[in-house]
Amino acid sequence: MRILFIYKDVKLNAPFGIFSLSAVLRAAGHETGLALAERRRFLAGVRDFNPDVLAYSVTTGFHRFYLDINRQLRAELARDGKRVLSLFGGPHATFFPEMIEAEGVDVVCRGEGEDAIVDLANALGRGDDYSRIENLWVKNDAGMTKNDMRPLIDNLDRLPFPDRDLLYDQDRFMRDSPMKIFFPNRGCPYLCTYCFNHKYNELYRGKGEIIRYRSVDNLLAEIAQVRSRWSLKFIFFLSDNFILDREWVGEFAERYRREINLPFSCNVRANLVDEKVASDLKKAGCISVIFGVESGDERLRNDVLKRRMSDEVILRAGSLLRAQGIRLYTQNILALPGETFQQALLTLDLNQRLRPSFAWASIFQPYPSNELTEYAIQSGYFDGNSDKVDYTFHGRSVMNFSSRRERRMFTNFHRLFGIMVEWPSLGKYARMLCALPLTPVYSILYKLWYGYTNRYRIYPHPLSMRESLMGFIRFFRKDTS
Repeated sequence: MRILFIYKDVKLNAPFGIFSLSAVLRAAGHETGLALAERRRFLAGVRDFNPDVLAYSVTTGFHRFYLDINRQLRAELARDGKRVLSLFGGPHATFFPEMIEAEGVDVVCRGEGEDAIVDLANALGRGDDYSRIENLWVKNDAGMTKNDMRPLIDNLDRLPFPDRDLLYDQDRFMRDSPMKIFFPNRGCPYLCTYCFNHKYNELYRGKGEIIRYRSVDNLLAEIAQVRSRWSLKFIFFLSDNFILDREWVGEFAERYRREINLPFSCNVRANLVDEKVASDLKKAGCISVIFGVESGDERLRNDVLKRRMSDEVILRAGSLLRAQGIRLYTQNILALPGETFQQALLTLDLNQRLRPSFAWASIFQPYPSNELTEYAIQSGYFDGNSDKVDYTFHGRSVMNFSSRRERRMFTNFHRLFGIMVEWPSLGKYARMLCALPLTPVYSILYKLWYGYTNRYRIYPHPLSMRESLMGFIRFFRKDTS
């Protein structure tokens, strides 16, 4: 079968879910392609590929775009006498599978898609019935079939390495970038209400172990393969929490320094950081970590967000990491349901005490099925219409505010947050500065500060003038998330 993945476009982030799906499909003997919807000759490229399946990995906020483009592509291909099957997966499809009711959607895949998409492609290739494949919701002339979830993939080492060629063959910037992403593990046991994991874990209850690590052998082999083919000078290990398995971290630290020896960054959780973990990260070559503060108000952080950690725990983790020379990149959420501006100022204060290299702030988005979204709906802070949700958490809030002034203050605070953490004296004027109608100006300052800190503090790696310029242009392009 010929499966064509449709992706809105690549700016600064690669579609690794698609890479993994393409890899397992190719290993099973199918042909895959990637069409970037905002590139020239997009439609011609789709026709040239002549797909049997149009496949989409969809996040909330972009779902409307993909539904529209799918209808357009099906209509264009139908004029050529080609009938295709449309498959939607990804976070939005997982938690809002009712999207199958939309025009042009034939199949929705929930959860991990590697085994399900191979089963689907095999069945289509044989001409078999595919309506009973686990993880899939299937719409056909007889109605709709909602299948149960299959067990989680217990051995991540059995998956082929992600198919980076799918993108690198047509995007020189991503191919030549000296910073590349790797996934060491899957799963998170925590119950943070703003995150999808608590609902994801409910979906997979009784279906296997939530936390799964690749072996150190397997991960290092992929890194070595990538380094042998493309530019690689810095690594970001993208997982919910890099340090969940302390024994794995210890083995990784010993071998990574000896066999790879490249600087890297990773995600950690503050309450899991101790002297041994900080030392192992430093030994391995970690130069920066990302961890969530989320809110400086302990009631919001623990009762509403269910982070279950105190200010002291967060401050101690920061101190231990800084003592090892590891830079801090904090993540914070603003415009939470019911949050006052005074509570938001507590988040600023806690970050100023942490002294991170960069303080990231997101604007809360009520993604479907999240516990915090349900709380926002029940409390009257959100009307429940997921079509309103922004595609990025750096844009606008869709929460109900008491006034336009309050909405503007939170929007401006988001733009100025990292700068105020860097220069604490500005915090004294936060209310005044955030009340001013200067959001466009603050947005430019925010992007400049974000670009500078990521380039020189969090992911420092040597870039050519061309690479720096291309990254700057991509960051400022419209719709960059």
